[in-house]
Amino acid sequence: MASYWQDHGQATVEMMMLDENAATIAEREALEVLGMLPNIEGMSVVELGAGIGRFTQYLAPKVAHLEAYDFMQNFIDKNRELNGHHGNVEFGVADVTKLNLSQNRFDFIFSNWLFMYLDDSEVAGVFRKVLDWLRPDGYFFFRESCFHKSGSVARTDNPTRYRTPQQYNELLLEAAAGKGCKFSLLYARPSRTYISYKQNRNQMCWLVQKVPAVADEVRRQRKSERLFSEESIGKLEKIFGKSFLSNGGISSTRELCDKLGVKSGERVLDVGCGLGDTSMYLVQEYGANVIGIDISAPMISIALQRANQLSVPNVLFEVADIETYALYEESSFDVIYSRDVLQYVGAKDKVLAKYYKWLKPGGRLLISDYCVQSGESQEQTGLDSFWSRRPHRLCTVEDFASMLTQNRFATLATEDITPWCQQITMMELDVLEKNKKLFVDEFGEKRFELTKSNWRRRLAMCMNQELLWILFSAIKLAVIEQAARPAATAAVRLANTQQMKPELSTSEVSPAATVAATTRSLYRWRTSPRSPHASITSLMLAVKPRPRQANSSTRAATNAPLLATVSRLKVASDSTGWSAPKRQLARR
Repeated sequence: MASYWQDHGQATVEMMMLDENAATIAEREALEVLGMLPNIEGMSVVELGAGIGRFTQYLAPKVAHLEAYDFMQNFIDKNRELNGHHGNVEFGVADVTKLNLSQNRFDFIFSNWLFMYLDDSEVAGVFRKVLDWLRPDGYFFFRESCFHKSGSVARTDNPTRYRTPQQYNELLLEAAAGKGCKFSLLYARPSRTYISYKQNRNQMCWLVQKVPAVADEVRRQRKSERLFSEESIGKLEKIFGKSFLSNGGISSTRELCDKLGVKSGERVLDVGCGLGDTSMYLVQEYGANVIGIDISAPMISIALQRANQLSVPNVLFEVADIETYALYEESSFDVIYSRDVLQYVGAKDKVLAKYYKWLKPGGRLLISDYCVQSGESQEQTGLDSFWSRRPHRLCTVEDFASMLTQNRFATLATEDITPWCQQITMMELDVLEKNKKLFVDEFGEKRFELTKSNWRRRLAMCMNQELLWILFSAIKLAVIEQAARPAATAAVRLANTQQMKPELSTSEVSPAATVAATTRSLYRWRTSPRSPHASITSLMLAVKPRPRQANSSTRAATNAPLLATVSRLKVASDSTGWSAPKRQLARR
């Protein structure tokens, strides 16, 4: 590597970025990277591979103390020339693989395009050092070129190792072996600047945090992640078919995507994207621009590789925990699709608040998730699938709908699709039994029996209605429609509580106000054969008069406007599919 940088050692931005057009993107790219960092005000910081100071100039004014290291003397000399006026910066010439710093001393460590020039053992060694140098809860950011080169400078001798994102994830995990701490992955995402200017989505950025690790955690996590290796996923898909990790595979993906009503050019966030099949389907079939996020780093790595292999444009994949992720700007998306994710989330209302913030006015939300009947325990232990051992935190349909309403969503539909879940589970059980030998050869008899037992339990719970698979459709009202929310909320509550209280007095909600709110929002109330939740029938039952009320002619006159509106809504629902407000959605 030393000989390579001696040949490419000019202290210029073009050489730092190995790109002849670096001047056109350098500032924008630097500002994007800085926007991904945690709040570093007042922190003690190390910059590894600091070069001529492209990032030193931005870090120094913010932090209390900065140490900038690079193994090229002329780079550090240039950095000192440009940034030496900052009184809080120390400059050092050092090989990062031999650098020794005090333990638990720094709050934040920053690196840009460094580890792709080191071999695996060197990267693992530096990662272990970084873990030692950081204080508890300290952050580590690094950015690398993955898969293939991105610069335009000709290179006669290229020592770069273009790893997959998952290879870096595994090296991060290995760094914690034998330690009482580990790196917790906060996100891994591609640079938007390189996508915009170069159509290159392989510039990956990581932010990790030093957290405590319990005994044997690294070994167990390593074992779990082996299930998501490209080889293992390939064998699972050979047994169960493409998109196996989505409940029902590609057929359910197609049907649920049709419900989104996506138009060409719309921006979609696919939460819980898994291997990326739904995200790529939305791009290929609807012309959408899609970001897929998932908490599983191995699956996102596979999704990235498949998108590259299939040359699918306009799709990005990111590793992120939806409970902690906060990098999207307000009003970023036309559609958010959340597939079987919130069953693992305790603070669902906080995630729904993020969804509301990230949607544009008029934006649509589609959520599929598991729910329980009223009074059932929220902690479920028998729902483990082949790929997940995370605890399930389930709530009732009514509570879920109420959280949507409390977060200012207008609920369009609540549909019980549990019978579909039963069909899917029975098919997957049948395929599992028929391919027992293939499964056992790869994953073992114990996992076969566990998977079969868990799916049988899920099937039994669905058949007994202990477990419900529910589809929630909602919309973020435009600002002009917000005035209608109190009446709209009352209408939703009436519909969602009809099962417990089927005969409600019309005096509880003004029919005129309900008509106005319902007409503005153009709610779609869809009837499911097995579910009373939020159906046309439930809205009609919600205003059914009690026998002791006034005479029938008075009641009919009182309810006539609302029932007429319900009829109009049913016609609109049957004819338009999604039934979003009849206006052009705002586009960025």
